[in-house]
Amino acid sequence: MPKEQLTIVIPAYNEENRLPPTIKKVMEWADETPAFEIELIIVDDGSEDRTCELVREFTKEDSRIRLIEETHVGAVHAILAGFLAAKYPLVGNMDADIAVHPREFENLLPFINETGIAQGSRSLTKEGQWTIKSKSSLRRTISFGMFYLFKMLFKDQVNDPQIGFRLFQKESVLKIYPTLRLWHDGMKHGEIVIRAYGLGFTVSEIHVPYIHDEDSRCVPKGLFKAAFISLEAMAALVSMWAQCSIDYQTGILKRPTTRGAFLFWPFSLISQQTKNSTI
Repeated sequence: MPKEQLTIVIPAYNEENRLPPTIKKVMEWADETPAFEIELIIVDDGSEDRTCELVREFTKEDSRIRLIEETHVGAVHAILAGFLAAKYPLVGNMDADIAVHPREFENLLPFINETGIAQGSRSLTKEGQWTIKSKSSLRRTISFGMFYLFKMLFKDQVNDPQIGFRLFQKESVLKIYPTLRLWHDGMKHGEIVIRAYGLGFTVSEIHVPYIHDEDSRCVPKGLFKAAFISLEAMAALVSMWAQCSIDYQTGILKRPTTRGAFLFWPFSLISQQTKNSTI
């Protein structure tokens, strides 16, 4: 069977220590996998350490590896930049700490042709066991809080909207990308799947082994900093809820993605009046 062509994108910000072992593991798997022909794009998100220098050394040794340099905006911005630059029809993203091993892309592949999007999940397995390892109590508490707020605001599509391990058809990304509006880069993982659902896509969710790295920068280790970041993320979720509700009422999204979207019905009238005035 011919191999599927897949571009893997890894965002990197000051990852001189964690990234080199990850690149080696990804390319070792790339040499072995019977499922994919691999292109690996590292998108540097404005690093201030030796990340770019080290990646350039890898690009000299392996033509399948590419480096894209961006200003420091955020991980999801970097991922999207990599997707847009990808040369292969399938695109996937994973984290620099290899929390999910790239071999899991093989398990996502059977679902991609039907839906256009497949993702990993850190949620409960059928046996009732969490697939997240090494996560602190503080991080678990924050994750639970964000999970339940997400479920309150948005219709049920996926259980793990913020995971950084997904597989797309590139043409699907090109349809989702113009609709993204959220100001908070960290919550754009969730915005991508919400807007994908609103545009008519179905996101398949597959359980994957996930090893949490306590050096992750997603949530600061200090209690007060973590609380501030969490409040900011909650505000972003509410903002996304309002934006997606309005976009459904104005016809940008084909189906409602939020709970309580009817509250924004006046925007539907305004949109209709605007259309009529331009005819």
